[in-house]
Amino acid sequence: MLRFFNPRSSELSDQDLLGRYRASGDLAWLGQLFERYAELVYGVCLKYCRDEQEAEDAAMAVFEQLAVKAREHEVHNFKSWLHVLTKNHCLMQLRKASRNREQSFEPQLMQSVDGRHHTIGIDEDNGQLKGLRDCMDQLPEEQRLCIQAFYLEGQSYKEIAEFRQEELGRVRSYIQNGRRNLRICMEKKVDRGA
Repeated sequence: MLRFFNPRSSELSDQDLLGRYRASGDLAWLGQLFERYAELVYGVCLKYCRDEQEAEDAAMAVFEQLAVKAREHEVHNFKSWLHVLTKNHCLMQLRKASRNREQSFEPQLMQSVDGRHHTIGIDEDNGQLKGLRDCMDQLPEEQRLCIQAFYLEGQSYKEIAEFRQEELGRVRSYIQNGRRNLRICMEKKVDRGA
């Protein structure tokens, strides 16, 4: 459990302790106020962290944030405000942790640095070109036209969007979906031996 404050009983209200801290900047006042709700803070942290040590660390980090934010914000209900501050802190820590996890991507689905997709490798000798043409004919018109403009004519997303009078994101979506549909179609042809 929390071991970072020595509880001192105080007859002062939350607002009085907060006011004294804001006026003096003395952490002893804020410490007394925080101690009243340390179990609440720890409980919220434990709910999100699911590890006692991490929850204690998070509770200390909340106190450090509290030392700054309590002077910046007008707080009317300290307990509720502290609960929200704690919850937000824990959620931010979880988001950071999830962003830092290693993710794997299929290289063939990635865009290159210059904003173009990697090319599709086609072996003309074993009939893949005919299969690709067949698959291109099966694409919805928007996807087919955008794929042709991008890969065969070498136009950029922006050029295609301007020519088609479409949003850039929509053109990118047509190309990405068309590329995926082509890959699926080509894989089916390979599986069937066509």
